[in-house]
Amino acid sequence: MYKTDEIIHLKKHEILEWPGDYTVLKGYVACKTAEHLVYFAKQGDTIMVPEHFSQGLLQFQVKEDTTLVSLPEEKPYVMLERRNVLKNRLMASLIMRVRFFSIPAKERLYVLLFQLGREIGIEAGTDCYIPDVLTQKEIGDYISCTREYLCTVRKQLMDEGWIDKGKGWKLLGWERWKSHWGDRFLEADNVLQNSEESLWIEPELRFHAGTSQK
Repeated sequence: MYKTDEIIHLKKHEILEWPGDYTVLKGYVACKTAEHLVYFAKQGDTIMVPEHFSQGLLQFQVKEDTTLVSLPEEKPYVMLERRNVLKNRLMASLIMRVRFFSIPAKERLYVLLFQLGREIGIEAGTDCYIPDVLTQKEIGDYISCTREYLCTVRKQLMDEGWIDKGKGWKLLGWERWKSHWGDRFLEADNVLQNSEESLWIEPELRFHAGTSQK
């Protein structure tokens, strides 16, 4: 059991401002830089809030009422290993951000949806459901397009059979998504995989890139 002073409860839209390492017990946390999405963390994921990022370069915002646990100080070599893996997680995500804005807006929506499916998606049969954690305005901001253009592209994805025609974002044929868009993440995945293979770290603190929540 966790001690009371290790548990942090944040309301929807609040910012995690205290440096340290945390595991998400419940909810979703968006890591953003300059109002652009870097990655999402869900239940069971570990995040690191660096000490020198208090001026807004990195921001950790919860997207629903969220509970986190502050990880205790460990032996120096354990802390170093854990921090290196978490830093490489961030580096891999930033690589994707740089590449993200070199592709057309329509493809950016595909890639963003695929990223969300990988990081916080819930697989249901052959499909993948993305929890309702982003507004249309946020999605439009993240892919740098107007709301009107987003609606147009969303309809195209529906007509092409990529997403369900209902409300929300249900990715149809998740294996097809992975086969078409997974290569966009290969370089970032290699950065993360190489860092994990070169370090020993407790399994529960690892990030499992590319897996969806079952």
